[in-house]
Amino acid sequence: MNPILRMDGVSVTYRGSARPRQAVTDANLTLEAGATLGLAGESGCGKTSLALAVLRLLPRSAEVDGTILLDGRDIERLTWGGLRAVRWASASVVFQGAMHALNPVRTIADQIAEPIRLHSSERLSAAVLRARVVELLEQVEIPGRRRDAYPHELSGGQRQRVMIAMALACEPRLIIADEPTTALDVVVQAQVLSLLRQLVAERGIALLMISHDLSVLAASCRRLAVMYRGRLVEEGPARRLASSPEHEHTRALATAFPTIGDTGSRYPGAGEPAGETGSARRALLSAEGVSVVFEDRYRNRVPAVRGVDLEVTGDEILALVGQSGSGKTTLARTLLGLRRPDAGVVYYDGRPLPTSGRRLRDFRGNVQLVLQDPTGALNPRHTVYEAVAEGLRVHGGAADEATRVREALEAAELRPAEEFTGRFPHELSGGQRQRVVIAGALVLRPRVLVADEPVASLDATVRGEILALLLRLRRERGVSSLVITHDLGLAWNIADRVAVMRAGGIVESGPVERVLLEPEHEYTTELLAAVPSFERSVS
Repeated sequence: MNPILRMDGVSVTYRGSARPRQAVTDANLTLEAGATLGLAGESGCGKTSLALAVLRLLPRSAEVDGTILLDGRDIERLTWGGLRAVRWASASVVFQGAMHALNPVRTIADQIAEPIRLHSSERLSAAVLRARVVELLEQVEIPGRRRDAYPHELSGGQRQRVMIAMALACEPRLIIADEPTTALDVVVQAQVLSLLRQLVAERGIALLMISHDLSVLAASCRRLAVMYRGRLVEEGPARRLASSPEHEHTRALATAFPTIGDTGSRYPGAGEPAGETGSARRALLSAEGVSVVFEDRYRNRVPAVRGVDLEVTGDEILALVGQSGSGKTTLARTLLGLRRPDAGVVYYDGRPLPTSGRRLRDFRGNVQLVLQDPTGALNPRHTVYEAVAEGLRVHGGAADEATRVREALEAAELRPAEEFTGRFPHELSGGQRQRVVIAGALVLRPRVLVADEPVASLDATVRGEILALLLRLRRERGVSSLVITHDLGLAWNIADRVAVMRAGGIVESGPVERVLLEPEHEYTTELLAAVPSFERSVS
């Protein structure tokens, strides 16, 4: 019996105006029916190029050598009609960014029905299509009544499940899942991974999952393959690769993500404020009884934040953790003065937050936001210098603008600054773009950074570099940080205190060691139980 997927000596080379770049070199992989293979590696290692080559989804600048057999058919020899037939029906892809992959102006029912309609050998009635869509939604644990919802009306986890439903629509034998849980909170991540395992078991389909997170792959796949600089450097049973890797890069991936409770996963300086200690530290930014209420499209009042008390003190890192939709980002926007609370008061340095005038401008210079997606936060037509200088100009300019920009870039570890000032965002790596966003905040010399999921989409090495940078800014500049995250491992890495948010309220808060090792609230216990983990004996 032929394997569903076989790759022999596959190489991918990108040809452009500059010299050719080889993304994949001589890759060999085999995937049988009902098998699960995790493809691990950092950004730029070639794993997505290799996976997209399976369905000839690479751009025209890509040249593919070697042999790729899908269900025994040579992909490179298929006509356009033959290729169209195998896409969706033989193999389908679950892409990473569900919000970008889904059409925002079409209902999810329309989008799930489209591949069924296009690939069906007979004309299906609207009633039959509707029934099939409802069936698929319920298979991925979304109530059928939500079929007329638009993507923005669903949570991140629900949108990702819609992508899985679309991938299943034509009953393929192979699903390629490209970072399917990146940026999802731990509970939803666990649900999506469980769903994929269940579908493999029930349908006998093959699963090729791509991720930079070895713990996610180890929790979902029987076998792992690790890529490094375009080459497959190690392959074997997931348990062995995760616990006793042989290749140096596999060991680096295995140790990159924290084990909560492991003191070695706490970064140097975490939990050790350099300035005042204990109760003597004064609150810089705080909320007292803050509530925020939204109206949905049916004019129903929906509480987003409920009576929250929270404070960020001088010289500390506070992690605000919780699932998507818990109210974390809404609370952060309220603390930043971007939305007025419907009840309660926000204070900065002991005084109520100003609502207009010079005091509000001064406040916004002292409390700066670091956004989650650096690609969306940076204007693609602005150089790095312009991106960083923009904040200074908005706040009235500075006579020493060039000096301030250089200092901010170097504080964000973009050195020497002169090498970066003339570049555009597309010329930078993901980690460099995130540093530019941080530099844009630092140029105003703030006292508090509010960082909204600052490492959610970054691979292991870059994630560690950004977290170490936040600690260094606290140590050397006394900059406090409120880090908003669904990642409990991040809180364990660098935070002094953690506050756990659920359904708009803070259910538990305290020192990181106490909250994460001896949780008092059942919701905190639930979050901790959902974190992927594996035994490892990495030296």
